Amino acid sequence: MRLIDYLSAKYGVHTPTTILYNEGRVFGIKFPLEQGWLKKYGELEITPDIEIKLKHYLQKMIDTNHPRSDSAMVGIKVLNDAYLVLKTKPKVNSDEFLQSKSWKRLRIEAFNKYGNFCNCCGAKPSDGVRLNVDHIKPRRLFPELALNIDNLQILCADCNSGKGNWNMSNFNG
Repeated sequence: MRLIDYLSAKYGVHTPTTILYNEGRVFGIKFPLEQGWLKKYGELEITPDIEIKLKHYLQKMIDTNHPRSDSAMVGIKVLNDAYLVLKTKPKVNSDEFLQSKSWKRLRIEAFNKYGNFCNCCGAKPSDGVRLNVDHIKPRRLFPELALNIDNLQILCADCNSGKGNWNMSNFNG
């Protein structure tokens, strides 16, 4: 998981604007936060070693009843949830992946984010079409993006079939 993915999940936003001081220390982020800090550090991977340090600092905040201990608890939950997804994640090219809780939850998030209409032609279920959640960059070529909401779009069955796995057009705007 990247730092930006962690912060996005923790704060429930697409582009996070803040990070706790203790979290920042783990990644070597200087405070006060400088303009462009997320662009500079957002792609950093949370390795198992970094995860241990991060959980240590967050747990310390909780134990000392820090004013932001609620945010620390959410951070630990996000890290634990990510671990469970990685541990139990089916291969992204399998039918099992399409039946996984992670994928089903993300599909709902995609409909909420991108709307209940085809992002290519504008068709809606009321027009008699079936909507699909499409991976802009195909799962078989980019398995690391299979559960990334920014790699998803809503397409009707016809547009999805026409796009196929070879075309990486993004119709989200």
